[in-house]
Amino acid sequence: MIEKIYIPTVRRAKNQITFNNLPDELKKRVIMVVESGERHLYNYDCEYLEIPEEIVGKWTQLAETRKLIHKHAGNIKYAMIDDDIVINRRNTKYWTGISNMDKSRRKATKDEISLMYEQVSKWLDEPDIGIVGLSTPDVPPGSKEYHDTTNVNTYCFYDGRMISKVIDEMDITSVRVSEDMLFLYEALSRGINSRKSEEWVFDNRSQVDKNLQDTRIVWKNMFDETPEDYFQTDEHYDCMRYIQKKYPHGVKIFEKDGKMKNIKYLKKVYKKSQENNGNSLVDFFV
Repeated sequence: MIEKIYIPTVRRAKNQITFNNLPDELKKRVIMVVESGERHLYNYDCEYLEIPEEIVGKWTQLAETRKLIHKHAGNIKYAMIDDDIVINRRNTKYWTGISNMDKSRRKATKDEISLMYEQVSKWLDEPDIGIVGLSTPDVPPGSKEYHDTTNVNTYCFYDGRMISKVIDEMDITSVRVSEDMLFLYEALSRGINSRKSEEWVFDNRSQVDKNLQDTRIVWKNMFDETPEDYFQTDEHYDCMRYIQKKYPHGVKIFEKDGKMKNIKYLKKVYKKSQENNGNSLVDFFV
């Protein structure tokens, strides 16, 4: 069972999209993660975890908040979700050949969201699977129900039984943004594999809903100007260059048509961790 659902949030005391779209039984598992100075603004019926004052306003606040959550969760199975997410369900015809709806995808019902949590919990019981994420609407559906060793972010589930053993040694607070990408590389390099569902799709409403422009306030706290394309910001590529320095076999950065691009070789990172583990076992038995 996914025991806890962490929702880090800021400037959204009156507009909790993720929380409001959860079934009632899952709302009981929510821990809303808020800045201590904003705690009095939130009156949702859930637990709260306050971000300490010494973290608020720091250059690495995003990354340190995520690390705080991972350490708070301990060795349970838990979720960490952005606060503006709506879940969609994709037509199973893409990998079963049998259609279960009249559209390619649609908004998931609350019963279906509960079903998704049950499925994810089972996946996290499989050997080596320690991170599970959902697909994105801008990526075409795959031919399988899920794919392993792939990029996941925004709406993720974790096996704390794995994460808690390595979180203190993981380098996840050295970047300002794209901290979830650095976390993924750090996990894969330690033999903790990722899985992405093709059936369940997260819809980040703040990217498309003009009524959620308070998000831009948060962005302006991180950038000199609100970026039109986050993936072209210096901050994002500073993170990617940092990852490239640590994992030169894991990412390639290049420029094409005047824009920065990158290719992530996540499977190489995970494969190398398996080879290293194998060598260690051989040495042990010898």
